[in-house]
Amino acid sequence: MKKYIFFASCVGLFFIACNVSTALVMPKDVKYVKEVGEVPERLSLEQNWPDSIKEKFWFTPQGAEVLPYAWFTWLEQADSEELFRSAEHMSDLGYLPMKTSKFNPSGLPIGFVMTRQNSAEGAMVGFTCAACHTNQLDYDGNKYLIDGAPTLANFVGFFEELILAMNATHRDDKKFQRFAQNVLGSNYSVQSAKKLRSDLLQQATASGQRQIVNALPEHYPKDFTSYGRLDAFTNIENAGTAFGLNMLSNRNAAIAPVSYPFLWGTHQSDVVQWNCSAPNTPVVGPLVRNTGQVVGVFGGLEIERAGWLARLLGKKIKYSSTIDFHGLGALELYVKNLRSPRWEDANFPAINLDLAAAGEPLFKRECARCHQVIKPADEGKKYVSARTPLDSLGTDPITAWAAEHHMGATGILKGTKAEILVGERFRDSAQSIQIPVNGVVGLVLKNPVKALSAAAITGEKGTETKSWRKQVKHHEDIRDSIVEHRFDQHGFMELQLVDTAEPDDFTQTDKNLDGLVYKGRPLNGIWATAPYLHNGSVPTLWDLMTPPKQRPTEFWVGSREFDPVKVGFRTDEGKNLFRVNDKNGRVMEGNSNLGHNFGTHLTERERRAIVEYMKTL
Repeated sequence: MKKYIFFASCVGLFFIACNVSTALVMPKDVKYVKEVGEVPERLSLEQNWPDSIKEKFWFTPQGAEVLPYAWFTWLEQADSEELFRSAEHMSDLGYLPMKTSKFNPSGLPIGFVMTRQNSAEGAMVGFTCAACHTNQLDYDGNKYLIDGAPTLANFVGFFEELILAMNATHRDDKKFQRFAQNVLGSNYSVQSAKKLRSDLLQQATASGQRQIVNALPEHYPKDFTSYGRLDAFTNIENAGTAFGLNMLSNRNAAIAPVSYPFLWGTHQSDVVQWNCSAPNTPVVGPLVRNTGQVVGVFGGLEIERAGWLARLLGKKIKYSSTIDFHGLGALELYVKNLRSPRWEDANFPAINLDLAAAGEPLFKRECARCHQVIKPADEGKKYVSARTPLDSLGTDPITAWAAEHHMGATGILKGTKAEILVGERFRDSAQSIQIPVNGVVGLVLKNPVKALSAAAITGEKGTETKSWRKQVKHHEDIRDSIVEHRFDQHGFMELQLVDTAEPDDFTQTDKNLDGLVYKGRPLNGIWATAPYLHNGSVPTLWDLMTPPKQRPTEFWVGSREFDPVKVGFRTDEGKNLFRVNDKNGRVMEGNSNLGHNFGTHLTERERRAIVEYMKTL
């Protein structure tokens, strides 16, 4: 991958200084309201987190701002008087309702948070990492909450319904009246209500623009993204090219949705992101890439011409955003200690230990070339990920290809250095990802002492912390460290394909795949992360072990009912039908379930043994 692709999607988090408090503080004037509807009782598995950390992870803000917090509290659904945030409605969208608490005063779902404000009046609601990286598995009457697991939520559907609700509230006098009286409370008046209605229209219009910018081409099925998938990388690109530069036509279609990655092991990996594009180089790597993650989820990046005085001083561009460095740092501290869930902690059927023992050597022979085995006690140690060339892996290439080949106009950045202090100067157009990277580096350089002080805790036993505390006294050293950050080259892990592989077991494409790779990581807790492959095109671990041509090409997604035999969610029921093929029977780009045929040539018993062994990871 290109050296300047720094950051991930929603796995992006970064570090906080030892002397910065991670406590959540709500505004003193915040009003508590009761949750709407039944919030289910859930069981938690041991993941090396105390309950106090869980709630902080669920509700610590990272600076994303969707709309005013009070609005989201009282907004009704478009076609009823039921509140948008009702437990039933949010559950239907795949999010996890929670009860009102100190850190969740409106009883919002996990990952929907109040931005850090002195007054509740100015607070916004936004996403934090937990919205995309927490999930619930249902089995035998119990509901298990898995922290760090990929969500089954439908973000695109959520945002579409949110816009419809805002438009309906603005249009319908009675609906707006209820909304205004709740939002304004004792401050209600004809004038304040008139202004609120105008503000609501403005917000709905801006949200509609975002929806259009990230929309699919017209010939794609409407539910192409749907439950459990999102093209977060293109959303980050568009946050820079279209919104950061205020050029809404300067966009790429979000045609490469992926499953949300699981978070345990993120802190320990040398790289993150499905295409290995986000290095975890100590301090600077996570700092830069994780700032970009917030930019992609309503972080409000603005790239503008600097004022005349700044230009006289040599600063041509100014950068601004709503990013909350304090919150991001706290979140990384939590994720650093997160561990994978264990099968035996739930009331699932007992693992067949004899079959699992037979599967262990088969796994090491067929799978460990990409997915190294790490003992649970060693999950806190760093590891180097396998990077498999796409032409060897044979899975759908569109995610890696789009990240590499999307282009965008540079606008006011033309003539400036791509990485601000170093790099080639921008021409009329550039690789799209370079624009938000430029913005992210600009945000960090805007206050390097603060940013890198917040990142200093990355060192083990305080060694790097001491080093960085010395360095933050020298701005030039800090800036050099940022702009010299590069993708570290470990090379590709070349794989030998099994001799029985047929050419048509691989995704066929005429796209140039040179240099493109996908990441292979340890599979600890993999049983809790269905569906599988990077694009969620294979529903269960058993289906992944079957020959590619025998894998299901249609299955329901969105069900939380766990299947402990095939290891995944039930596919005979759900909220949306995932289709590999289009209406003409051709594999849709982005939806291929082919490739990754390692171990699929074994006997059925051998493949079942590998699946049983993976339950022990």
